[in-house]
Amino acid sequence: MLSAITVSIISCQKEIDWGLATPANLLLVKINSHTGTDSSLVEYFYDAAKRLVREKTTGISGGQSLNSELVINRNVSGVILTTVQKADALVATGIDSILTRYNYNTATSRYTSSIFDLPIPGFAVTDSTVYTYDAAGKIITDAHYLKISGLPIPLPPVLSLKNNYTYSASGSNLEMQQQDAATTPGGPLSPFSTQTYTFDLKVNPLKNPTEAVLLIRSSLYNANNIAKTVVTNTASPANDYTMDYTYKYNTAGKPDSSYGTRTPGGAITGTKYFYQ
Repeated sequence: MLSAITVSIISCQKEIDWGLATPANLLLVKINSHTGTDSSLVEYFYDAAKRLVREKTTGISGGQSLNSELVINRNVSGVILTTVQKADALVATGIDSILTRYNYNTATSRYTSSIFDLPIPGFAVTDSTVYTYDAAGKIITDAHYLKISGLPIPLPPVLSLKNNYTYSASGSNLEMQQQDAATTPGGPLSPFSTQTYTFDLKVNPLKNPTEAVLLIRSSLYNANNIAKTVVTNTASPANDYTMDYTYKYNTAGKPDSSYGTRTPGGAITGTKYFYQ
């Protein structure tokens, strides 16, 4: 009887971190969040080299499904070749999945561009993204060129969106992200929105600075955890908001849990982090 209980306890410890193992050596595998009746569970999967290869999200927000999956396909050196995005929201529009292809320059060890197609019934949309780096090798802009075919007058590739990234003086955190967008196809870009971030001094449990911008998950860049986010929506100021985060940390200085408060509105998001 005692041996059966012991096996059961060991099995549980392999599933999640109960604070008995050394958290510094463990990988983030789940983030479980709740905001009122809304909830989400994000799961992370890694290859043998501890590189992120899959992200799975399940949950609901405002009555809408958040279910989605991102699969990251790498070569033997770990370079991203393609990603495949699936989501209930895409299926609802008739799109099964989005395949993104990445171009990588082995001489400079940098990703130069990416491209994906949206097979929308009646016409096709192609988004091509070009990455620009600073002298230190950080991506400072990604420019999106949109091409639409199948229309009576096809739209050639035109610049439709540009993200600009600003980093801390030390280069360890991404402090600001600005979006400029065209309001009409082929029209000039104008400010659309801005996100600014401040950070704690603890350890970000999932850091991947090389691929953060590529995967459209800018928080992966940071060495530390976001303590405050200020979102400014130039196109629609009524949608401006601020999020303030308070963390409880484990013995490795990584988040164990957090509370985020949204202003205006006062909505509180409780989050729990799991490691193994």
